[in-house]
Amino acid sequence: MKTLQLVVKCLIVLLGLFIILMSFDVFDMEEYTVLELIGGFFINASPGFILLLAVILLWKREIILGGLLIVCGIALFFLFKFYVDTLEKWLTIITVEVPLIFGGIILILKKKEATTKIGE
Repeated sequence: MKTLQLVVKCLIVLLGLFIILMSFDVFDMEEYTVLELIGGFFINASPGFILLLAVILLWKREIILGGLLIVCGIALFFLFKFYVDTLEKWLTIITVEVPLIFGGIILILKKKEATTKIGE
């Protein structure tokens, strides 16, 4: 496996873990019951769990994983409404969007480059 592909996959795993870690702030809310807090945690952490699951299941299928990362990056852009007040949300865009989209592009290009060399 190429080193760049491994680095991209590890960075996406770290991004998923980061999202899960940030979801623990739900437990600071005091006005909710324990079950509501646990439900809120799983709702907030679900994008991180989905990223981790996708990387684990598609570890050797770089083209599919790359396409999925690009689709996730575009979907999160509209889900989190990054197009509204973009200057205010630039740090979140750099933290979440850039690794997903560039990671997907790198995985697709590197895999296509490897299959082109083999086919020559």
